[in-house]
Amino acid sequence: MNTNITTMTNQQSINAVDSIWDGWLNSFKTLQGFQTEMAEKSLQAVENQKEFMNTTRGALKKMEEEETKIKEEWKTNLQSTLNTVDNNQGNPLVSTWMNQIEEINNSVQALSWTPSKIMLDLFTQSQNQFESNIKEALDQQQKGRSEVLKTVEQLTEKMKQTHKELLPTV
Repeated sequence: MNTNITTMTNQQSINAVDSIWDGWLNSFKTLQGFQTEMAEKSLQAVENQKEFMNTTRGALKKMEEEETKIKEEWKTNLQSTLNTVDNNQGNPLVSTWMNQIEEINNSVQALSWTPSKIMLDLFTQSQNQFESNIKEALDQQQKGRSEVLKTVEQLTEKMKQTHKELLPTV
């Protein structure tokens, strides 16, 4: 009877120790889950930035198209007006003047859009490199976490086994 009580007490002690180590292992896994979630949130933030960049690029393109459309309308109206004046006065300088105005408009358009496009392209390249670096770092972290988890699981099993062997001797 005394042996049964001792065996039962030892089994309860083993179960309690196993529960402690299992709880510790589960806490470790929960922590790793939080780290994985943070990695996912980081990638989502990068995707949001990329979407913002694409939206900005689309808006700039639309604005440039609108500016070109307005410039063409203005050019057509001016050309029509100058042709009317030219026909009435026979002035050959009107076409030269019109060409100079078009050159000025093209220069103004290039000066106004080129810096924005260059900055947007530069920012996009930086964003792509940043995204690549983030993904590589997160991949390395995930590999490290997987290796650590395996090691911790093995250590936990060894500790459980050691306690199972030690408890009957105590």
